[in-house]
Amino acid sequence: MTRVQADAADARLLERLNRLSVTRSFTPQIDVDWAQETTDAEFGALYEAWSLLHGTGLDSGWDEAARVVIVKYQQMNLMSFTGLLERHAIATLARLYDLDPAEPFSEYVGHFIKEEIYHHMLFARAVTAVQATVTGYPPLPTQRVDRLLRAVFAFANWLPGRKLRTTLTFTILRFAEQVTIYAHQMVQSRLPRTESLVAQVWAFHALDESRHLAFDAMILERNRLPRALAWLPLAVAAPCCVLLSLCLNANELWIARKLGVPVHFGHLPKLMRRTQAPFKRRVFGLVNETLRGRA
Repeated sequence: MTRVQADAADARLLERLNRLSVTRSFTPQIDVDWAQETTDAEFGALYEAWSLLHGTGLDSGWDEAARVVIVKYQQMNLMSFTGLLERHAIATLARLYDLDPAEPFSEYVGHFIKEEIYHHMLFARAVTAVQATVTGYPPLPTQRVDRLLRAVFAFANWLPGRKLRTTLTFTILRFAEQVTIYAHQMVQSRLPRTESLVAQVWAFHALDESRHLAFDAMILERNRLPRALAWLPLAVAAPCCVLLSLCLNANELWIARKLGVPVHFGHLPKLMRRTQAPFKRRVFGLVNETLRGRA
């Protein structure tokens, strides 16, 4: 594709993204029905699709109530992680205004930032709502994830070279966005009641994320490094994605210990290989694809 053809394709894409950000987006305070809930039966229906311990035999002592508890924490865990990631990415996204002075590009950067702000609010409210249904267990710990995300984006901003910084940032964003698309698809397949609060949250989020993935692809293509250095962004980004995935799954081990299963961080690689949960297998497959540069 020539540069002229690429510019024309980008212009068409930005026109479409800007239009859809107006006609196909949402406002958390208005569009989400916060009076709805997700029932314990619905949380239970997600267990075999979502749980890291499913298929490992370590969960054999759990009854249905315990499985409901762990799924609630799993939902809060991914929602909290995603909301924090998008919050910490906002400062980096603001720097995109310097990449292209064209009005359609600047307009979409504005939409992107607004949507990330809304997503942080969406997930914060959803976590609060789910946490209110859990009794007898402590709040989900988020400090470790928060510190790690702060460090990752600080590292990305420290790197030399605009293209390298941008590529690292958008590889991480793309990885997280793909995970949340998987989450929406898995919830949609297991919870037929679209009014369920968890189903609403992931569905509304996916409306914006499908556009974000298209924009990610454009940014990554525009900031492609010369062939001799093409390996460098992946060499930096892939370990970051692996580290984020490990940190996210470490919280699941934390709640499993609260439910009586003596697992720790050292068990994680084996559990990642043995789990039969479709959502986990898709995410770990994405990690492998990212390591190989195929995501």
